[in-house]
Amino acid sequence: MTRGKAVYEQNCALCHGDKGQGTRNAQDGVTFPPLWGPLSYNWGAGMARIDTAAGFVKANMPMGKPYSLTDQQAWDVAAYLNSHERPKDPRQTGTVAEAARDFHAGEESYYGKELNGWLLGTGVSVR
Repeated sequence: MTRGKAVYEQNCALCHGDKGQGTRNAQDGVTFPPLWGPLSYNWGAGMARIDTAAGFVKANMPMGKPYSLTDQQAWDVAAYLNSHERPKDPRQTGTVAEAARDFHAGEESYYGKELNGWLLGTGVSVR
């Protein structure tokens, strides 16, 4: 995760915030969306899959500089983004383990895995 954090800090934090919180403006709300936390995309979103996120990042980020990151940098930053908790998969009605089996099997995802002492997939909510 160290490489992904470094790529994030160098290429993403300016727009998406140092804690992935995104940036807002007074006129119409979100300028750059949050990448983790309670207002980010949920665990059921395609971007929660590392391979999907890496492809998007590679082709679109940083803003105005598509394809400027190497494949490895795109994968590293996608893994870093998705190593953080986000809202629950809306299909999850039982346990994280059940949802991992039913909806996330075979994905390049941290859903249902323990990282840094946290079970990812339990979800965070707006407070």
